[in-house]
Amino acid sequence: MTHENQRQSLEQLITQQTAAPRSAAVVFNEHQTLWQTLGFSQSQVSLWLASLPQSNHLKEFTTATYPVTPDVAAHLVSLLQQAGGRMPLAQVLKKLPAGVTTSEQQIRKLALKHAQLEIKGPLLVLIN
Repeated sequence: MTHENQRQSLEQLITQQTAAPRSAAVVFNEHQTLWQTLGFSQSQVSLWLASLPQSNHLKEFTTATYPVTPDVAAHLVSLLQQAGGRMPLAQVLKKLPAGVTTSEQQIRKLALKHAQLEIKGPLLVLIN
């Protein structure tokens, strides 16, 4: 299958999805040759479909079908904004989102990599 044929197949598929949305499993099974030549798995087809404009097929999904990891850095920034810009690391560990377990060492490493976070002694500090 040439690049031009692949492009045309994808354009036709987009048109079909806009007219009559189908699930990722159906699209994957109906066009296995195309996905095989592109090297797409079924989950990659699902992501591709989700990226399409006017993707009405997303209405059938109400919850994530995969575990979603909370953005710990964003949570820490929000936490520090509420606390006036600084908070002891021990207290930060107690205020993590449900289901998130981490250590003081991991938060220190995260702060080193994050542009808005800094460690000053025992405190996690928000930089503006």
